[in-house]
Amino acid sequence: MFMKKTFLVLSAAVALASCREASTAVQSQPSAAGAAAKVLRLDTTFLKTAGARTYSHTYTGNLLVGHNKKVGLPVQIDWTTTEQAGCSQVAAVRVYQLNGNDRRSVLMARAMRDAVCKPGPRADGAARPAGKAPAYTGAAYLKLMGESREIRQTTTVLFTLNGLGYHDTLDGDSTAAASTVR
Repeated sequence: MFMKKTFLVLSAAVALASCREASTAVQSQPSAAGAAAKVLRLDTTFLKTAGARTYSHTYTGNLLVGHNKKVGLPVQIDWTTTEQAGCSQVAAVRVYQLNGNDRRSVLMARAMRDAVCKPGPRADGAARPAGKAPAYTGAAYLKLMGESREIRQTTTVLFTLNGLGYHDTLDGDSTAAASTVR
């Protein structure tokens, strides 16, 4: 009798556990609503701009991670420029990962500023208009590192932007990109 009761109690517990587990589902990807989160990955200020005239610039692109199979990591880069030391300088930089809730990919960023006034390309990429002297500007260099756990690869890209609004592009194959397999 005691064995029958023990067996019945254990059978009921197993049946309840199997019912509870049968209604659960594994989600391999975040939902579409959560994947669009904008997460700040780098926020740095090089120059104080209080009272100074500033200009804001924005670039949005995809950092491609991988060689044969590629995963696009959406990135937004915002930077502010101001006049200092006789030319346009990069005053602040912010880097966002646009799919920040996607745990399968991670973006990391570092920034370094070059305050030396050198001839630099304008926002349209032209070095200078015909018949005019080149524009002088300071630059900032970003090291963007994208990691995809989906394909188990990491890509590092060097990205240049300047005080005139010029920026490199992330879309497509880049000669500055280096991929490593983990």
